[in-house]
Amino acid sequence: ALKPHNPSSRSLARCSHDKMALLRILGFSCGSGRCCCTIVVLQALIAVVLLAPSVLTASAHEESGLMNALMKVKKSSSYLRGLGFKKPPDTRPHSCRRNWRNADFGPNSSVSIIIPYLHESWEHFSKTMKAILHFTPDNLIKEFLFISDGNEPSFTYEAQLTAMSPKVRVIINEQRLGLIKAKMKAVSMATADVLVFLEAHTIVNRDWLEPLLLRVKESPHALVQPTLDIIPQENFDQYYRGAHGHWRFEWNMNLIFTSPPDGGEFDDESDKPMPSPATSGGIFAIRRDWWNRLGFYDPEMREWGGDHVEATMKVWRCGGHIDVHPCSRVGHLFRDPEHRPYNVDVPTVVHNYARLAFVWWDDYLPKFQQLKPETKHMQLGDVSPQKRLREELGCKDMGWYLRYVDPEMEWEASHICIPGGAREHGGCERAAVHGRSCIDRSMPAEEYQSRRAEIREYWSTQAVDVNDFEGHEL
Repeated sequence: ALKPHNPSSRSLARCSHDKMALLRILGFSCGSGRCCCTIVVLQALIAVVLLAPSVLTASAHEESGLMNALMKVKKSSSYLRGLGFKKPPDTRPHSCRRNWRNADFGPNSSVSIIIPYLHESWEHFSKTMKAILHFTPDNLIKEFLFISDGNEPSFTYEAQLTAMSPKVRVIINEQRLGLIKAKMKAVSMATADVLVFLEAHTIVNRDWLEPLLLRVKESPHALVQPTLDIIPQENFDQYYRGAHGHWRFEWNMNLIFTSPPDGGEFDDESDKPMPSPATSGGIFAIRRDWWNRLGFYDPEMREWGGDHVEATMKVWRCGGHIDVHPCSRVGHLFRDPEHRPYNVDVPTVVHNYARLAFVWWDDYLPKFQQLKPETKHMQLGDVSPQKRLREELGCKDMGWYLRYVDPEMEWEASHICIPGGAREHGGCERAAVHGRSCIDRSMPAEEYQSRRAEIREYWSTQAVDVNDFEGHEL
């Protein structure tokens, strides 16, 4: 960092207004206007590194051009401002709100940012945190809760993280509890009104938090997800605009991201939150009182996998809804199993899915078992507490969810097949649909359009807070 020379009283001189502004643009400051020595050093630095020397000898008439040039440098040069991460492109629709200065998020809008992590690289984690600090108003964040779940000391990063903000708390699980219980532990320690879950390999973008907060203020029973942009696993400094679509499940509980069969379903330039039949489960905002009322998560689920299914079923079927907000953008490092820094035990995931199917799938349980026959005789433990909670919450049945939330999943229920399997044992007639694991054809667009019209009519007649769906794609 540049430090002013310790001047004598004779050498002190006041900077011009424009030179003071120049320092502020570049992120430096100097008290009482006494910064002549700093200006000299700074001009030399700029001359060598950034600008041609001729520019720095510009006349007073040209000084405004120098200021404009430096402003462009500031906007394009992350290293100059010491961001510590590559600034991503602005991927929001043009219609999204840009000025949040006087936004009213309500009296109960403090945020706990929760990040569980296991064997994450410091490059990814540090850039994740630096992006949050850069793009998030500090007054909105009450605390950071980082859950080190069974990390060795070299992957805990406690000293580095707590040095980045006084609001950071690192909770260390000496033994791995698993992602699900790590989240539960974090929420039990959270004190803010709104829970925001992130992952340690993300880059939040401009004004990412404000749309989420405004949405949960308007709709306290919403679970709101940002639109996920793409960071390729080969290069964390790259960032690409994510596709338009929504999250949903196949009948084997495989999570998929799809665009609806009707190409006109979503407007790429809309700033309205869009309904999503499911949540991906890792990155979202939800009110803490709503979380606690729904009783997340089933404590008998193990380690990793299924929390997104439970969240989907409880939110949609027990009085809320799930949105994807196009004006909140978060870049996510999408990793295949070979690049994941920890192992996922597939039988454990299937165990969790089977518990959820027994609790939530109702008459459609055989559809899941058709694709996961090993679960028919699996020891799942006692599911009665979860069924009792579902009854106490007054949750709707699976048929309602299919009818009024995910018409594609409803259609696919009668088209399930096993790719590569023998036809007499439920095999597919043709190759599986690209990116899918249990169908060989897709719902026709005209059928989808008809069902969506029915769904819109249904939601327009429901006795819900008008703010929940005003301007909403439902």
